Amino acid sequence: MSEQLPQWVKNLTDSKVTNFLKEESKTKLPAPFGYKPVNITATGGKSKHKNSANSAISSQNINQLQIQKAWQIAFGPAKSIPMNFVMSYMSGTSLQIIPIMTALMLLSGPVKALFTIFTSFKPVLGNKEIESQVRVAMIVFILGQGALMYIGIRKLNQMGVIPNTASDWLVWERLVDYSKGIESYTF
Repeated sequence: MSEQLPQWVKNLTDSKVTNFLKEESKTKLPAPFGYKPVNITATGGKSKHKNSANSAISSQNINQLQIQKAWQIAFGPAKSIPMNFVMSYMSGTSLQIIPIMTALMLLSGPVKALFTIFTSFKPVLGNKEIESQVRVAMIVFILGQGALMYIGIRKLNQMGVIPNTASDWLVWERLVDYSKGIESYTF
């Protein structure tokens, strides 16, 4: 009992059919949407731009991408403000290790970030065309870090760790003797 092979199996092994399929697919398929053919030189294999307008457009695109990256870095601290505020609220105001560590982390993290602001913005610094916009993004970054520090200071104040009432400073107040110079009469 010999089995007959289907026609498609025979076609896969026939070189005439496979060559025809390759040629047909090359000529009938259109280029993908947005595809632009690039001239490639024979030496070096790098693409050549036909005019300087293409390079100006690509430079403008790079500038726009760098501005977007600067704003993403700038809004990083602002994105974490709601989460840190809720964590601060949920940790309570008792003098225990978890609330104190939460508040101290809210102070130490922004201070460290402010000292490393130039390394945070290093990928977008150095371009003279967008330097002013990067500086504005840096200011927004500083404001976001300030808001995080405010949450930490507010948390420490709620716990009573920050001495801001008169009773916290009684050690340094002078004792006033009101009875001095007043004679008392007893009956």
